[in-house]
Amino acid sequence: MAIVDMPALVEDVGQRTDGSPLNRIEAALVVSAELIAGADELVGYFVAEARRSGCSWTEIGQQIGVSKQAARQRFTQQLAGPRDPRRQRRRRGKMAEQQCSFCGKSRSSFVELVAGPGVWICAPCIDLAGEIVAERTGGPGRGLGPQL
Repeated sequence: MAIVDMPALVEDVGQRTDGSPLNRIEAALVVSAELIAGADELVGYFVAEARRSGCSWTEIGQQIGVSKQAARQRFTQQLAGPRDPRRQRRRRGKMAEQQCSFCGKSRSSFVELVAGPGVWICAPCIDLAGEIVAERTGGPGRGLGPQL
């Protein structure tokens, strides 16, 4: 039983890009991420069914090969549905979570973070973003800042 139709996926990737091999790789990564999200949603559906049937987080964790805490953390928010962003409290000042919103690195003496409205970004991610923008626009190499 082939649930994933590879020829259809290849065709979908081809329709998302101009045909360059590197652009096809990028499009394939996007399709792959969509498949993973769909698979997580599928498992989440049956986790919710198991919870409604009275199964414990311990039983669910054992079934999927993780601890009860890992199972609960992975699926609790999915079961509750998306949060209303207007109802989320923002922590500010010293209590704010200081980690890169892109790679997850925490603030340390080795990682410099720059704050934005509700987000943080580390210096390595800034450099990487600069490289990506430069590749796409044909602009200067590393970094977004002025070249000295």
